[in-house]
Amino acid sequence: MIAHYRAIQFFGEEMAEALWKRVRTLGRGGFGVVSLASTSSIQPAALERLPPLIAVKSCVLDRSGSLQEERAFLRMFEYSPYVIHCFRVNITQEDGVTLYNLLLEYASGGSLADRLHNYNSGKGLSEFEVTKHTRNIVLGLVHIHSRGVIHCDIKPDNILLAGSDETAKIADFGLSMTLEQGRAENQGLKGTERYMAPESVADEKYGTEVDIWALGCTVYELMTGTPLWESDEDSQDSGVLYRIEFEEPMFQNAKLSNEAQDFLKRCLVKNPTSRWTAEMLLNHPFLNSSKVADNIQPATKTTKKLGGYKIILRRPQQKIAFKTQPHNRDLIVEH
Repeated sequence: MIAHYRAIQFFGEEMAEALWKRVRTLGRGGFGVVSLASTSSIQPAALERLPPLIAVKSCVLDRSGSLQEERAFLRMFEYSPYVIHCFRVNITQEDGVTLYNLLLEYASGGSLADRLHNYNSGKGLSEFEVTKHTRNIVLGLVHIHSRGVIHCDIKPDNILLAGSDETAKIADFGLSMTLEQGRAENQGLKGTERYMAPESVADEKYGTEVDIWALGCTVYELMTGTPLWESDEDSQDSGVLYRIEFEEPMFQNAKLSNEAQDFLKRCLVKNPTSRWTAEMLLNHPFLNSSKVADNIQPATKTTKKLGGYKIILRRPQQKIAFKTQPHNRDLIVEH
């Protein structure tokens, strides 16, 4: 029998009761556990109403610093339809343990890593599908970077497909930092090995450019079914970091159109100052198909000028859902 938990909200939000129950575990990682949860029909009128299913990301309260930082970042992007939504925070007492919980969207479509592994025997997705998802990711990065934040862990596992139209949304801000933090020394290695940028590997430098490099690695993998930088998951020293630092990326592939290869060429530049920004990538022919643009999630349009480029931002009409994956075993986290 699944127990109901009576939760109390803290951390700067009005104290309120919320009823929800864990259904099953979705993933585990160094941060704690992510559960699928169902919600009660009785909810506080003063708070944002929770959908019937949510994802709950939990850890022990006295070790919740990383989740609290993630919540702070998610609050910055709560109006972006291309970033996973956090409804609020709960503190619960479960089996004598005090837990800090992020109540998040549940993405019934899973992650792009799930889609890649389940589609066509891992041989890659169609270019149209990759283009559609990539455009939404770039729109999310435009918002994130405009707020002075670096995600630091863009990869297929952290792009979730939400709602009936499976809108791609950026998730898992557990390794994110501000630009000011990125300029500071002694940041260590942050991210997942085969998506890390050369400047991070060589000098532990972080700017918004690292997300663009990781985006290029992600797009290549989605289209070909093969990681740009292969790694031996059973080895502690796979040589991937050495290759990223000293080798040029080889992204020429028969599965890639000329537009796709040129898009990757703009992302996978070893000199970070020469990489295109997210705003620039929005105007690239790979993402500029009218069919792709017409398939962006319907929403209220807001036109905004960023860096000389006219961008249409859209507010979601409804809250959709969230699923997360545990951190991969090749994840490098500074302690």
